[in-house]
Amino acid sequence: MSSESRVYLLGRTALDRHAYRLLLARELRITPSVESGYCPREVWSAMRSEPELAIAELDRADSVARDCTAMILRLRPQTRVVVLSASVDPAEVSIWSGVGLTGYVVKDGGPGELAAALQALATGGSFFSDGVRDTLVSGRVAPHALSSLSRREAELLPLLARGLTLRAASAAMKVSYKTADCYRTSLLRKLGVRDRVELARFAIRQRLIEP
Repeated sequence: MSSESRVYLLGRTALDRHAYRLLLARELRITPSVESGYCPREVWSAMRSEPELAIAELDRADSVARDCTAMILRLRPQTRVVVLSASVDPAEVSIWSGVGLTGYVVKDGGPGELAAALQALATGGSFFSDGVRDTLVSGRVAPHALSSLSRREAELLPLLARGLTLRAASAAMKVSYKTADCYRTSLLRKLGVRDRVELARFAIRQRLIEP
């Protein structure tokens, strides 16, 4: 990756972006030409610079960050996108499946691993840290993430993902509302999603329901 390359840096806050701008300049001699938070309007504006590389820094992905990152590739498919994250949890990593990332770098690897990733991308390749490639390439959560669900939690998942209210789902399962609420809380925690919208997107990506 040459110092003249157009690099786009994404981060949740201005402080996050400032810290990684300094790291990139000091360790890798890269100066981002544009930066933004995870906001569709900001991404749209930043993409006018036609970046060659986008570095998306965040530790906890959510549907908004995923959609903003996917937006980069919809606007400019030739942009190479690498996620820089501390997370290796399959349930969290799987959020990025289907986006079309060129790389996923785990922060524990330090600047050296990021440098290796950028070098691979510069030569037309890709780079995924150990432990995340299978999850991203397969487009599915690693087996133990789904298999960790109890029978009743697995039964509740598609009901909620299809839009049933918790009360309607509890009636379909013939359990009390309170019991269904306990299943829901455990289900969301195990899959690493926060609400019904993320659960629906997860279920669609995992082909548990039809879009």
